[in-house]
Amino acid sequence: MVITLEPATDFHDKMAGMQRRTTCTRILLAVSGLLLSATVSVSAQGITPTVGGIELTPSTSNPAPGQSVTITARCYSIDIYSANLTWTAGGKTIEKGIGSNVITVKAPALGKSLTVNISAVTPSGESLQSSLTLTSGSIDMIVEPAGYKPPTFLGKIPAAYQNDVKIAAIPHLANSAGTEYDPKSLLYRWEQNGEIIEGSSGYGKQSLVIPGGMIPRPYVISVIVSTRDGGAQGSGSTAINPVAPFLKFYKNDPLYGPLYETAINNALYLSTQRETGVVAIPYGFNAPAAGLGDLNMAWMINGRSRDELVSNQTVTLRAPEGSAGSTAIDLRVTSKRSILQSANGAFRAVFSAAASSS
Repeated sequence: MVITLEPATDFHDKMAGMQRRTTCTRILLAVSGLLLSATVSVSAQGITPTVGGIELTPSTSNPAPGQSVTITARCYSIDIYSANLTWTAGGKTIEKGIGSNVITVKAPALGKSLTVNISAVTPSGESLQSSLTLTSGSIDMIVEPAGYKPPTFLGKIPAAYQNDVKIAAIPHLANSAGTEYDPKSLLYRWEQNGEIIEGSSGYGKQSLVIPGGMIPRPYVISVIVSTRDGGAQGSGSTAINPVAPFLKFYKNDPLYGPLYETAINNALYLSTQRETGVVAIPYGFNAPAAGLGDLNMAWMINGRSRDELVSNQTVTLRAPEGSAGSTAIDLRVTSKRSILQSANGAFRAVFSAAASSS
C-alpha cells in the first residue's frame, strides 16, 4: 500500500512518544554465565546435618560451588556464648574462641563435600559437639516467552501480557566422582508462588509452560531438583513480571527486507530517495510466525484514520513533488483474541522540496 505524504499543519508538532518497556532477566550462576529474561536466584545440592547437642544453621541450604556460607551455632541446653568453641572444616581448625558461634566457609566444588564440626566446652567442663556436611551444585533457569518477534531477530523479548512462558531447568548435580547426573533421570518439583504445580512436576519433567493469565500479575516460578534417592538436591527460581507488548518501525528495503539493526525513532528523513517502505513489528504479541493473525493495524496519517490499511503491516511512503514538510504517521495495534495486548507507535516522515538530502 502506497501512502502519498502531505505536510502536516504544524511542521514542528511534537511526535507521539513510543513506549518500549523491557524486563531483564538476570541469571545468577555458580559455574557458567547464562543471560535470561528474568531475575533468577540459583542454589544447589544440599546440607546434611549430623545429630548433636548443638544446632547448626547455614545461611543457605543449597550452596553453589565456591559460594560463601555462614554457619551459626545455637544451643538451648548450655550458654553457648560463655563456652569455649572450636570449629573445624575438612579436618582443619578454622576458628577457636569463647562465644565464637558464627563462621563463614566456602562451599566445595561440584561433586565434593565439606564436613564442618563444632565442639563446645562450658566453664563447668560439660562438652557438646555437632557437625554438618556441605555439598554444592547449581541450577540454570531458562525463560522463553511465547510472544512474537521476527524470525531473523536475534534478541530476547520480555514476557508480555497474556503470553505463555516456557521455563526450563538445567541442573548441575554430581555424584562423589564429580560426574553430573543426566537431567532426564532427575525428579523435578515445580512451584508457582510457593504452590506446587502438580501436572508439571515429576520424573524427568525438566520444563513447563505457564499459560498467560487474564490478570497480569508478577509471579515466581521455583523448582527443586533431586536424584531419586535424595542424595543430591538443588533448587532455583525465577521471577516473571509481565509487561505490555511494544511496537517498533523499521525501513523495509526492497532488496534486503527489514533493516532491524536501526529502528525508526522520532523521524524518518526522505532525502534523494523520494519513496521508502516501512514495516511495523508488534513485539510480544500473540501473533503467528507469518502474517498478522488476529491483529488489527489502525494507521493514521496526519490524524486521519486510514481504514484501508487495517491489514497492512508494511506501507510505502512517497514524498510529493515540489513541496517540503513532514507527515505524522501513527499506528495502534490491538489483538482481537488477547484483549490486554495493545501498543501505540508514531514517527514523522520528513521531506524536502528538492530531491536532495534533508
